[in-house]
Amino acid sequence: DDQLIIQAVTTLEQIEHVANRLVKKAREWYSLHNPEFEHDIEDHEAFIAKARTQARGVMGGSLSKEDKQAIDELITSVEALYNERERLRAYIAKKMEAVCPNTTALAGPIIGAKLLSHAGSLDRLASVPSSTLQLFGAERALFRHLRNKRHKAPKYGIIFNHPLVQRAGKERGKAARALADKLSLCAKVDRFKGAACAEKFISQLEKRFGTWASDSSS
Repeated sequence: DDQLIIQAVTTLEQIEHVANRLVKKAREWYSLHNPEFEHDIEDHEAFIAKARTQARGVMGGSLSKEDKQAIDELITSVEALYNERERLRAYIAKKMEAVCPNTTALAGPIIGAKLLSHAGSLDRLASVPSSTLQLFGAERALFRHLRNKRHKAPKYGIIFNHPLVQRAGKERGKAARALADKLSLCAKVDRFKGAACAEKFISQLEKRFGTWASDSSS
């Protein structure tokens, strides 16, 4: 089942990449028609949701029927990708809760799945040192540092997106290290089908760094 999760999260990342590229093109295309509307809405999903309802721009020339149809079809494609993304997120969450319940409870299903994917298997995720897990996703920055010490050593990779690290401010490095330590233990427990341990680790981390668990669905 860990390989099914890896395939799903890899597909999710590709969908997000393609959707982001397409919505940027939609923005560029739409700005020729209505530049004020395009600039006023920074969030990509909000832009896609509202762009379809706009018939004429405040600035720029009016759209012909063919022009509008072409933009609408592009927007429809992006919406379809967003829908597939949400379907995959739900699938990943369900699979992660079954395969890696402790890792999921602590990291959230998506971050947990990305860590699993980066490791290549649950066996390897459970076997790597916490310091390695902490830097999953930051290998390029690490290699730059090793080649040239003037580049700072990275302190986090994938787990940078965890709300604990995001909220830690100047203590992000310490928070990432503490989180990686607990995630490494969670992975080991999940690998050997041990008892639930995530809630205890969450409590320990919250005492040190503050509450975040309500946001850990990433």
